[in-house]
Amino acid sequence: MLHSLLLVLPPMLLGAQLILTLVLVKGDICPGQRGRIHKVLPAIGVLWLASATVQLGSLLVAGGIFYFYSKVQTKKTRKEGPLWVLHATSAYALVLLLWNALQLPLWSVGVSSILNVVLLGAMFAHLLLTLARTRLQAFHRILPVAGILAAMAVVLCVVPYALQIPQQSVAQATHHILTYFALLVLAIIIWAWHIFTAKTVMKTQLAVAQVVLLISMTGFEHVYLSTL
Repeated sequence: MLHSLLLVLPPMLLGAQLILTLVLVKGDICPGQRGRIHKVLPAIGVLWLASATVQLGSLLVAGGIFYFYSKVQTKKTRKEGPLWVLHATSAYALVLLLWNALQLPLWSVGVSSILNVVLLGAMFAHLLLTLARTRLQAFHRILPVAGILAAMAVVLCVVPYALQIPQQSVAQATHHILTYFALLVLAIIIWAWHIFTAKTVMKTQLAVAQVVLLISMTGFEHVYLSTL
């Protein structure tokens, strides 16, 4: 399962990195918010390093993140820093992800991997932005909605996959798929709970949703690897 977890990290990190870059480039943020967003970037860099144990190309992305972090301030600042580094590392990570997806034997598994950029990436970015105390309130609705749509697409990818797995693996795979599907639904409910109840989003809520969602998508990845 650890191997499967490390495989789902790159799309999650790429999605979060793209969203944070968008906020830094286009977001109407004050100097304090910019500094706080800079402060959460090492979390992305460390996880890129972890994913390098199964995908060596992740080292280059991690290096870019830490280089950018070394050139910016984590206090109040209006300096944007070398944003071209974030753009370059994101482009490289995207090429790496697409290449790996094309190597998978089933197109549905490859598409599911790409959808994790939106699903897991939006979830992780939402958590990081909340930890950074962002005032961009629209993201508290946009990111969960994007995640819900991506989750629906991931579920649709399971159907063609189930039709192509070996007959002897159907029973066991079906049991696991239903379990991880239930966890996916639970993660989405927890993630969007503040929308359903019209309350303020909580860090604990997002952290729990992140863990449950990672377990679900890691489980799907494990099922894919064990039956292909």
